[in-house]
Amino acid sequence: MNIKKIILPMLAFGLGVIATYGYVSIPQNSIEPMAENKPLYWVAPMDANYRRDVPGLSPMGMELVPFYADETDSEPGTVKISASIENSLGVKVANVLQQDMHRNIQSAGFLQYDESSIQHYHVRVNGWLEKLYVNSVGDKIKTGQKLFDLYSPELVYAQEEYLAALQTNNKTLIQAALLKLRALGVSNKQVNSLEKNKKVRQTLTFYAVRPGYISNLNVRQGMYIQPQLEIMATGDLSSIWVIAEVFERQASWLEIAAPVEMKLAAFPHKKWQGKVDYIFPVLNSENRTVQARIVFENPDLKLKPNMFAALNIQVRPLNNAIVIPSEAVIYSSDMQRVVLALGNGQFRSTRVITGIQSMGFTQIIEGLEDGQKVVQSAQFLIDSESSINADLSRMQHEKPLMSSSMDNMSMEEKAQLIMAIGVVTALEGKDAIEIKHQPIKELNWPVMQMSFDVQEGVSLSLFSEGDVVEFSLQKSAQGSYVIGKIEKRDTTKKGE
Repeated sequence: MNIKKIILPMLAFGLGVIATYGYVSIPQNSIEPMAENKPLYWVAPMDANYRRDVPGLSPMGMELVPFYADETDSEPGTVKISASIENSLGVKVANVLQQDMHRNIQSAGFLQYDESSIQHYHVRVNGWLEKLYVNSVGDKIKTGQKLFDLYSPELVYAQEEYLAALQTNNKTLIQAALLKLRALGVSNKQVNSLEKNKKVRQTLTFYAVRPGYISNLNVRQGMYIQPQLEIMATGDLSSIWVIAEVFERQASWLEIAAPVEMKLAAFPHKKWQGKVDYIFPVLNSENRTVQARIVFENPDLKLKPNMFAALNIQVRPLNNAIVIPSEAVIYSSDMQRVVLALGNGQFRSTRVITGIQSMGFTQIIEGLEDGQKVVQSAQFLIDSESSINADLSRMQHEKPLMSSSMDNMSMEEKAQLIMAIGVVTALEGKDAIEIKHQPIKELNWPVMQMSFDVQEGVSLSLFSEGDVVEFSLQKSAQGSYVIGKIEKRDTTKKGE
């Protein structure tokens, strides 16, 4: 028989079937099933503590999103999420950079007189202010300008004593009388006039010793005045001082002669340039700040005392610093963390030690290297999952705490006892607790977050959310599993 005559018609028939129906049936047992990456659980997008074992809606009405276990041999705490979930969560990644970190100190203060130019005026005797030559605060005065006339009996007597001493030609008496006049505030010009005219003046005129503007005026014409009363004070406005308050954590940045830029509400489009003139040596204990004195030139007198100033102190940059965006740092009571983006949808939370903050960036002293990537948005949800996964991974390699308590149990009791390890995620009253547990082989349970009732006599008062616990499960009469014993694990090794 011709074999070709048999095979060719059969081959033609087979091709006709394929052309007609479009497929060929292949036995199922001839294909290896593809590994399915099942979610560990579903979590609310806005609440990392709301987890369920099946899809659904969060309390806010949002769809729960799945979290997947990493199927590779990754480090403890590594979690993996799909690209679609990354997009729905709004995950943004930033590079870890090594660069010069520019540091600016934002501060504020009030303009005030240059204190080195302030002149206070007092008299050295009691008397009456016969005439006042200035009118109010703000008046401009010049050197040698008349300020006020004073009548004082003590000054009159001192002038008469000096004239009498001159008539005796006794040098000792003359010198003593002259010293008394000068001690009472009589100027050399007035003494020379007294010697020349030989006439006692009932009032003496006092003059300005330096130019400026009157900053304080405490008297009016005709008042009785005493030495302890400040008659007036003047100050120069050709330069202005501003005292800046700098936070304690930024105090080490300050340097003498550091440039400062100043803005005023009165002149929103103008900037003034000054420099740090002095750094005060004492910290203010009330607001924990260091004061710095800044000097600005004021040739056009636009700067006026008591104006409010916004200051930008420019200090030298910090060279070759490891920096990340400030919003990428997660702060807690005892540590700072960031979420590393490892690529291929994998993330892991890691501890860092932070340094200074400036212009939206935070210095990382320890924990990151140049070239790594960190999550700068939606990192709180990933961090929560990474921390719990790290706890579970670490617990898989630790000796069970309850092993010693099982030594005296019978074989039947041990066979009925189911041991498990997990992390407390919520307390549901006195008799129930929610735990995210490791896989339980005896029950064929994967990693899940479940609520358990506890047997009578088991106290939950010592436990709180986040505790790592070891517990035993027993089957109740109703067929459900309840916790018969629960103990807290030592978490001092967390994060190693």
